[in-house]
Amino acid sequence: MKKASYFILFLLLTAGVRNQVFATHLFGADLYYSYIGGDRYRVVLTLYGDCGAADPDVFAQLYSAQPQVILYNNNTLVNRNYLSPLPGTGIEVSPVCPKEILNTLCNGGTLPGIKQFVYADTVTLSGTSHKWRFVFNGELAGGFQAGRSLSMTNVTGGTVMQLEATLDNTESSNSSPFFSTIPTPFFCVNILQQYNQGAIDPNGDSLVFSLVAGVDANSAGGALNYYPPFTPTSPLATSATGFSFSAVNGQMTFTPNVLQHALVVNRVSEYKGGNLVGTSEREMTFIVRDNCDGIPPTPKINALTGATLTGSNIINICKGEPMVTFDVNIENPDGDSTLITTSALPGNSIFNIDNNNTPSPVAHFSWHTDTLAVGNYSFYMTLKNNHCPLYNTQTVAYTIRVVDYPTITVTPLTLTECIHPAAVRFDLAYGFLPRTVQVQQGGVTVKTLIDSTGSDLAGTIFDSLPAGNYTAIVSCDAICTGSVSFVIKDSGSFSLPNISESLCLGDAEKLIAVLPVKPGAVIKWFETNGTPLAGPPTINTSSTGDYAWYFIEYYNSCNSGKVSVNATVHNLPEGEVINKSTAICYGDKIYLEATGGTAYTWLPEDLIKRDTGGFFAVVLLPSTYYVKVTDEYGCADTASVTYSDIQQCCNFSYPNAFTPNNDGSNDGFRIVTYGNMLHYSLTIFNRWGQKVFYTADPHKAWDGNFAGQPCELGAYYYFLDAQCLTGPKEFHKGDITLIR
Repeated sequence: MKKASYFILFLLLTAGVRNQVFATHLFGADLYYSYIGGDRYRVVLTLYGDCGAADPDVFAQLYSAQPQVILYNNNTLVNRNYLSPLPGTGIEVSPVCPKEILNTLCNGGTLPGIKQFVYADTVTLSGTSHKWRFVFNGELAGGFQAGRSLSMTNVTGGTVMQLEATLDNTESSNSSPFFSTIPTPFFCVNILQQYNQGAIDPNGDSLVFSLVAGVDANSAGGALNYYPPFTPTSPLATSATGFSFSAVNGQMTFTPNVLQHALVVNRVSEYKGGNLVGTSEREMTFIVRDNCDGIPPTPKINALTGATLTGSNIINICKGEPMVTFDVNIENPDGDSTLITTSALPGNSIFNIDNNNTPSPVAHFSWHTDTLAVGNYSFYMTLKNNHCPLYNTQTVAYTIRVVDYPTITVTPLTLTECIHPAAVRFDLAYGFLPRTVQVQQGGVTVKTLIDSTGSDLAGTIFDSLPAGNYTAIVSCDAICTGSVSFVIKDSGSFSLPNISESLCLGDAEKLIAVLPVKPGAVIKWFETNGTPLAGPPTINTSSTGDYAWYFIEYYNSCNSGKVSVNATVHNLPEGEVINKSTAICYGDKIYLEATGGTAYTWLPEDLIKRDTGGFFAVVLLPSTYYVKVTDEYGCADTASVTYSDIQQCCNFSYPNAFTPNNDGSNDGFRIVTYGNMLHYSLTIFNRWGQKVFYTADPHKAWDGNFAGQPCELGAYYYFLDAQCLTGPKEFHKGDITLIR
């Protein structure tokens, strides 16, 4: 028979403190190791159990559980180790005030109850490795596993937890960072929260903090699936201020805005001399409730001297600065007494508390920092008030960050060419963000630049400066500064475009004028063979031809090089009007045409019109029309045509037959007119008096069809009512024979 497997799961709370339903049994866990001697390490796993377990028998297994931690050399399994519970394990760490301790779920009451279970074993390594891995795979022995709740709001539930600690012992032995705070992660909705794991490294190495994905041990160590929009680094639903996490000291700051059960996994990485030597992890569930009856106390830094404060309580100083002092005032909206405790205080630092365990304690910190090496020095302050039944607590990290003084180097990227600013790169290093760069000339600041997007180790700013002597001062605050003097020299050749002139025969002579690039620039002119000229040349337009010169412009130590100047004097176009001066009828519409150019302008403008057929004039009086003919060089000529023989032209001719057979000859019937009509109306009828055609256009002919169909052969009758533009009227009736 297959052995049954049980889950010891993370806490699931419903709304309400006094009416709770407990379906799972773990708040969280952390895994770390300590060096004992030789190749031996003590591996420690801590589990935080919920006393409100739905099945007390399952919860009771935590007292005797033997968690399995597998040792790997990189990815090669070395052995399996079963950790044993430490004597007295299962102590109560419930977040309740002392008088309510007997009313927790651990003691048969109704208040949240939490117990801490610690397991350990000694593991012997077989030599050195860059990556020893201690992996807790969720197995608790006896068929039990450490599973996650189905009610997780940010990840897939029902999975099995996996934690990992790593070790690089190739250079030396090491103990991993451990966590000094107890995770009792109850938070209140819509209230600002601060949380810190209180990681401490026993070797004093540099620590870097990160949030990582939870791992499912039952999926070959695969990362958990996070429900959008949640991610390992943004695991909580919060207000618009978001979720803030510091990689420097692990501080979490957030305002949760909905009820939630969110998985949060924190990893601490340990560096020695810039090399990663170990990691440890803590996993827990953040529980956000809406039935809170107290607001946590909030610390605020005041009276800071000798340093600069940046986000997440990071107090920055440059190496060698003598002293840092600051106060921490406590904002306590509920007026409860607040107890301040600390851990990992730097050696030789002074930390005093006035009015501790009162509603308004004040902490005073001072530290002589002149001998400190570059690095981060963190300590933790825990604030716990005496609120009942559940006390409120905040753990806040304070990091004294010692950095090298900022440095700056300046590199010109382009030449000034004596007329442009040079592109300049400012390379910044060390100090801390934001770094301010003041560029001074003669003691006067000419530019202020800000580096806020680089890193604390390096940043780059691009800008430009004209020639001159400068000093660049980089600063992180009034104390942490560095400077460099540099010179931007005028050098290089500036580029000027070649000049091309186009003139026409007979134009006014033109002096070639060149404006200097800068006041004081000198321009020297030359023939193409190098013969100097006394000044700029003049283009003679009395004859056609091509001309060439060059000039060189000098400014300070730069020059333009040879700049070519070419000029061409073009002949005038031979414009000609195509229209001829012939006799025309009064009111004729004459389309005007010309040749010899690329553009044509007709005059006088008030007599010339334009339609789709082109430019035209309606001639009513003897008139002369002019055209300006322009070629591709802009040279122009004029031509004209005159109409002086304007005839009256009022005659009509009447055909008597037509043959609409589309042979191109006599296919339509119209009245032949000579002259322009003021009025014209032609109507055609068949022999039954039916109108088969009408037009008011003297140029339109009848094609022998009616309603789209050919008309019969035979006689048709028409009536013309017309008046010439010159005045005479014409009324005429007749017949026409349609022949096919």
